[in-house]
Amino acid sequence: MSKELTEFYLYKSFEIAGLVAISGVFTISLTLGNELKNTLLYSFGKAFLSLTILKFLYVLSLDKDIIDNVRNVQGPDFLNALFKLLIIYSLLFSIVFKDKLRSLWEKWVVAINVVVAVYGIWFFGSISTGYKGSFLVSEEILTHLYTFCEILIMIGILLSVFLLFTNVNYRQSKSLNLFLILFGFGEGILIITKRNGILLTEALQNFALLYLFIAIFLSITLRQFRFLRQLSLFSSEVLKEKLDIRKSFDLLVEFVYEIYSKVFSKICFYYLQHENVFKLITTKGDDDVENIQEKVILKLNSEYFSDSKMDIDVFNIPRLKEFLQLEEDEYFSVSSVYRNAAVVPIYRQNQIVALLICYTKIKNFKLSNELIDGLLIFKNFSQALLSQIERIEKIRSLSAEDELTGLYNRRYFIKELIMESLSCDRYGGKFCLAFFDMDNLKLLNDFYGHSMGDKAIRMIARAIKDNIRKTDVPARLGGDEFAVIFKNCSKEDIENRIENIKKLIEEESEKQLPKKIRVSCGVAVYPDDTKSLDELLKIADMRMYEEKLKNKGESK
Repeated sequence: MSKELTEFYLYKSFEIAGLVAISGVFTISLTLGNELKNTLLYSFGKAFLSLTILKFLYVLSLDKDIIDNVRNVQGPDFLNALFKLLIIYSLLFSIVFKDKLRSLWEKWVVAINVVVAVYGIWFFGSISTGYKGSFLVSEEILTHLYTFCEILIMIGILLSVFLLFTNVNYRQSKSLNLFLILFGFGEGILIITKRNGILLTEALQNFALLYLFIAIFLSITLRQFRFLRQLSLFSSEVLKEKLDIRKSFDLLVEFVYEIYSKVFSKICFYYLQHENVFKLITTKGDDDVENIQEKVILKLNSEYFSDSKMDIDVFNIPRLKEFLQLEEDEYFSVSSVYRNAAVVPIYRQNQIVALLICYTKIKNFKLSNELIDGLLIFKNFSQALLSQIERIEKIRSLSAEDELTGLYNRRYFIKELIMESLSCDRYGGKFCLAFFDMDNLKLLNDFYGHSMGDKAIRMIARAIKDNIRKTDVPARLGGDEFAVIFKNCSKEDIENRIENIKKLIEEESEKQLPKKIRVSCGVAVYPDDTKSLDELLKIADMRMYEEKLKNKGESK
């Protein structure tokens, strides 16, 4: 086999490989458009219909007789130049006019591709049938039109490379960068060698196309695999942890960030504290933003709510401030690097109970179907997780709380009593144990029914709870007996509070009950009275009983 024939078959093999690559990219853009919707390749890939047609025509037009025939090579050279111009400038326009081009493609994609393909075929036929030396005067002498096309191609390549390396939105498009470098290097060889290096040029450029196809295919495949793997890891991690809002959502936010870190630079999760006020629970992302801390409080603007539920939405930063009713402050002055944020509301019983806010540096950001699907998975998982956490918390509270009053029950109270005594033994200090007992509960139950007795018990519990500190431990021990552990204080410190409790109970009972009630109270101090908890309980109970007898004597 002659050298010329070998070169021809190599040349045609390279072109067939390029055709496979172009067809592959077009097929991906057609079948997996939703996966690419928020990427540069979504717009870029739409041009590959006409490119596939032109490349196919180019491969068909190649035969061994055109190698040394300047006349017959005019048509294929035109197709090759048009193909390169289309592929480079469709990429360039996708970078510069991303959103505008996307909307244009969505309306006119078929028409544009058909017009380009028809024009290419018509011009190819005109040049092939009527030889005018449009592109080549000889094998090494180019026409001005050919030179102009080469200049346009190189300008397009250089501009695209510059934009891809300098634009923050596309810096991570490594596959496109490498594709352009290989494509540009091949074109440079063609210009420098005056077409003598055309075999090497076609080898490089078609390899670049094949690489682009494989990179896109693997990127989508690996993304799906990575998503499923992360979801599996997350599920197993959640099952290992005790269900807790902070721990669970630390894992959940980390999972979302791992999947979408190329799109979202910062992800924050806020949980409802009280009526439209949300507190930051966890955050993941840019380490340079130090102001996003737990102290950040958000308040929702009710104007953004209608009768229907708010859905996943994208806000620019000024609109986000309005939505969250935030004034200009340190937090948002630092976050000025962000352009937009995707807000995911989490609902419980038709009320927003949490917010996931995903910040992005992309200027004209829109949610792709892939992102919406991923965030919906987060939303649904979060709602199920919160529901499960609430059920578990309710079970825990029922095991520690008295159902009628909401105070702690006897079992929890004894546990706290033991822990407080150990703390005092180790670090010093003292605490007071107070017993309360209602003097005439039986009378209320007998004459007015148990519902009135329950009302009296709830009223006493509320009076006790409202007059102690958050660190103190109130409990209902059973029936009409109550107890409080007053931490880190002496008997003198709590005398006024106990008197206030008694007075409040008498005043409220006159207003709310058919008969005024009184409570008796006894106080014991650890370790002043005793270091034995059994003795401490007996002393407090005895002193409470003594006051009860005294109250009965006074009532007579």
